[in-house]
Amino acid sequence: ELPSLERRNWLIHLHYVRKEYEVCKSIIKKQLQESHSMCEYANYVQGLILRQEGKIQESLEQFQVCNILNPNSSDNIKQMARSLFLLGRHKLAIEAYKQAENRTDQPDWEISHNLGVCHLYLR
Repeated sequence: ELPSLERRNWLIHLHYVRKEYEVCKSIIKKQLQESHSMCEYANYVQGLILRQEGKIQESLEQFQVCNILNPNSSDNIKQMARSLFLLGRHKLAIEAYKQAENRTDQPDWEISHNLGVCHLYLR
């Protein structure tokens, strides 16, 4: 049996990849209520959906929660950096991408590319 924190992750993923966002948000809400917002994956997908809906600041806040729950994840920091970039906070996005780069064992082309894009916007 899966721990209660993670038992709906497969269902959240299924509806997210099908772009069934309303169903997905409903499942995420239940999961976060049961886990007292301690489920990293539910918070992560909620952040992705919020960003998709144009709620960039709210998405940043969700990814910050993910980063608190799992501070070793470079993916969480990359998502924070992406939201910062979309908010026009390019210097902070660069700092976040550099943090993500420090947490990866091997080079990540996505980080390198996004760092370059951020630097372009600082010109």
